[in-house]
Amino acid sequence: MVGWAWSTRPKTRGCIVSSRFFLPKGVARDRQALGRFQREAHAASALNHPNICTIYDIGEQDDRAFIAMEFLDGMTLKARIAGKPIDVERILSLAIEIADALDAAHAAGIVHRDIKPENIFVTKRGRAKILDFGLAKVVHALGNLRDAGATAASTVTLEEHLTSTGTAVGTIAYMSPEQVRARELDARTDLFSFGAVLYEMATGSLPFRGESAGVIFDSILNRTPVPAVRLNPDVPAELERITNKCLEKDRNLRYQHASEIRTDLQRLKRDIESAHLPVPERAGATSRLTMHWKVTIPIALAIVVLGFGGYFYIHRTPKLTERDTIVLADFTNTTGDAVFDDTLKAALSVALRQSPFLNILSDDRVVATLKLMTRPANTPLTPGLTREVCQRANSKAYIAGSIATLGSEYVLGLKAANCQSGDTLAQEQFTAASKEKVLDALGEAASKLRGELGESLATVQKFDVPLEQATTSSLEALKAYSRRDCQRAIELDLNFALAYWMMGNMLMQDERGREYLTRALGKPSRSSTKPTNTCLQSGRLSRE
Repeated sequence: MVGWAWSTRPKTRGCIVSSRFFLPKGVARDRQALGRFQREAHAASALNHPNICTIYDIGEQDDRAFIAMEFLDGMTLKARIAGKPIDVERILSLAIEIADALDAAHAAGIVHRDIKPENIFVTKRGRAKILDFGLAKVVHALGNLRDAGATAASTVTLEEHLTSTGTAVGTIAYMSPEQVRARELDARTDLFSFGAVLYEMATGSLPFRGESAGVIFDSILNRTPVPAVRLNPDVPAELERITNKCLEKDRNLRYQHASEIRTDLQRLKRDIESAHLPVPERAGATSRLTMHWKVTIPIALAIVVLGFGGYFYIHRTPKLTERDTIVLADFTNTTGDAVFDDTLKAALSVALRQSPFLNILSDDRVVATLKLMTRPANTPLTPGLTREVCQRANSKAYIAGSIATLGSEYVLGLKAANCQSGDTLAQEQFTAASKEKVLDALGEAASKLRGELGESLATVQKFDVPLEQATTSSLEALKAYSRRDCQRAIELDLNFALAYWMMGNMLMQDERGREYLTRALGKPSRSSTKPTNTCLQSGRLSRE
């Protein structure tokens, strides 16, 4: 046993008021470790907030270090979730309290670093209490607590109170990208972890899962979670938006303060509760209601349904219009295979430009905008830079893509975000069983994304030529095409119509140019729509 606890109660009263946890003897012997523990615990004890577990005393007794904490009766949030979604009203009540506690801690300069359902307690009265403020970092330095498993005399175990960050898969699953990369942390790391907790409360599932720490780390860094509404259709669109913003991998695009999350959650709670409010009755209405209850009750129910429908319609994920333009970011390629560099962006551009609804910002506009930003034309378009280009070009949204390996499979992700607010508009994730199936998966993801962004199902189905037909089945040929090496692309695939078309436009003033254009229009196997009124620029199909 590495630690034990006992509860105390005043002689004159029957209620338990505190729990005293005795730490392992090794902690008391290690003065440096004990000093760190005491400094962190004293900092945490300075937090006086109804949603933070109170620390009453820190000291030593019989050469044993102890910490006296508020006694809590209830269960951890992890036990409350138990693999199943929590109802929306309960989520909002708990989440608002958690966000308020985080805001108070961050204002005091304390970052938790280990926010997860096991470190959040739900009392029998339904109040949220955050545990372990200031302790996770210290205990992480004490390796002898890694196997903590002794049960305390109070409701929760010592392991739940004194966790060691990074020593259990459950903790790893809630780490922020900056934690995974061992970067310097600030309060925003807690907001990412809080987003993971929100996701689990709404769906009953972890947002980032895997059979090993490495797989989970890859998911946190490179993959987007399955949309919460797919796992729980009852999740409001606004709650999903809040969760997604918490889970932004770039902390500059994430919520910057817990108070912002609290405000958005409070607004959502108010709007949902307002849909439940009864309409006040006028004088004399009671008798009429009694006489006509068979009519009025269905009408009242209809009003409530319409109220809910109106709310979710108004607060649904924002859609694009036909007038909006989109900027494409470069793909984030973590596979280590250079064949995907530039290639997937070119393929995505072709897939999206089939749409009569979406308008992709041309290369010329992108280069001109970069020039205004005093950036070279060949500057890699990271999501952050693409968002800035999007803003300066007065576009509405940008789309960022990623590809990563998962065993022998390939995971592709697409995310469209509003370039002003950074809010996620739509996101898709598909898995390809092999390298040869990557283009198929990308095409499916692009089609789904088009629908998510507001395009009608009819036009998505009508203008949805498979990428292998619209471009080529050869990744190497597509890579050459994306780099404007049309001759090489044609050598690798003699039926690559878009490569012929690009080559023809390059040699427009030459007889050979007309030959290439003629060949491009004579490749019926590649697409049901010939590129008669199109031109290609850097692998992008642009309508004239």
